[in-house]
Amino acid sequence: MTLGSLRRPVFVCGLGETGVVAEDPRSIAEMVLQAVQAAYADAGCTHADVDAVVSASIDLLDGLTASNIAVTEVVDAVMKPETRISADGLAAALHAAAQIAAGSYDTVLVVAHAKASMADYEALTRWALDPIHLQPLGVDFLACAGLQARMLAEDDTGAARRWAEIAATRRREGSSAFSGQCSADEILASPLVAAPLRAGMCAPLGDAACAVVLSVQGRRTPVRLAGLGWDLEAHSLGDRDLSRWDGLARAFGRACGAAGIGTGVPVFDLAEPSCLYPHEEELFRKATGFGGETLISPEGGLFPGTAPVVAGLSRLAAAARRMREGGAKRALAHGAWGPAGQGQAVAVLEAQP
Repeated sequence: MTLGSLRRPVFVCGLGETGVVAEDPRSIAEMVLQAVQAAYADAGCTHADVDAVVSASIDLLDGLTASNIAVTEVVDAVMKPETRISADGLAAALHAAAQIAAGSYDTVLVVAHAKASMADYEALTRWALDPIHLQPLGVDFLACAGLQARMLAEDDTGAARRWAEIAATRRREGSSAFSGQCSADEILASPLVAAPLRAGMCAPLGDAACAVVLSVQGRRTPVRLAGLGWDLEAHSLGDRDLSRWDGLARAFGRACGAAGIGTGVPVFDLAEPSCLYPHEEELFRKATGFGGETLISPEGGLFPGTAPVVAGLSRLAAAARRMREGGAKRALAHGAWGPAGQGQAVAVLEAQP
């Protein structure tokens, strides 16, 4: 059953974010509280208006057992139904939207949080990979991205220069708390971290929290979630074609189908993809078919800085904000997780009159 077939609207009513910093001195609970309070104020509601909570976090990254328990009070989940999603924050938003569309709840708070500063993120990602063949080799998510980029660049001599230019453009478009602006030449001169990827081609990771209020009732300037789609590819890198994001293509098709729009010539004013590396932006464009008619990451996407788990929910918030300002009538928000983009989620957003 698709979201579109349920015929119950889901609106993005409240947005709240901490912003991404290299190291936030506050606890996770303090960060999440700021995001939740901002989302409530933006939606013009209080915790009493929320029927349920869906949070996104990963114990391994937080160094906690059941890390959602650390924020139970600040997300107002006491004596309320709560679901924790151990994936990207956009997947949590899709879960909440499905709950509303199914009629289980009218208003759901969605929260995502992570503190990359608390541990070596790449080292921790090794634990998500095969313990027999890959972990002994020290393979992590960055190495997986490098393998994917190497496959794409195998017969493409201009790939490195093109990716450096994409990364430089995204860094210029957004204000970053991590580093100054970089030129393509500076990015190409940065250290090689996972051949052919260089340090300047990697979106910087930091600490952040994001909260979104979803409701069956539109509040203020309504943005509707018109279609949702998600997909999970094979976990083993050798069991899928790394040169394509086929999972994203399938998720995109499902979301467009639920929204009642065709995928042959998709009409989107804006797209906010979760791309940690420039080659992923090319994979995103290939999977969706987006060309020059669609504005991609006008504020730099993830390259001004992002937090694991939070990335996709922040892209939903960025798209909704721009739609409120009249910058787009239809937008696509995207989230990805797992090695080389194993998990994919997309949401079609439409501005309502």
